Amino acid sequence: MYQIDNDKLNYQPELRLADRIFKIDNRLSVFRRISARLGEGGGDEFEIIVGEALGGAALEEILGMDLPYGIMQDLIIIVLAAIQDLPVEEARRRFRGAGGESGSGLL
Repeated sequence: MYQIDNDKLNYQPELRLADRIFKIDNRLSVFRRISARLGEGGGDEFEIIVGEALGGAALEEILGMDLPYGIMQDLIIIVLAAIQDLPVEEARRRFRGAGGESGSGLL
């Protein structure tokens, strides 16, 4: 018999950024919304990915930090890795393999 425990069903990854902790919504519906919005084009990848996965208030707080561009790219990779239950290094390899130009290469 195969079984998935409640701990796994209720697990929600967290992102620590400076002294703040943000919950990452890793549900399939969030992944699908991100995929659909990125597929439509015309939006900012960071705002789509982080806004969907962490929520609008968290997105605004992070944008208000005015972080370096490289950190913003790392956040895209980390959030998508958390949603897909991948180790961050695996997500980085996929990102580089997709050309390294956009976080959507991970989808």
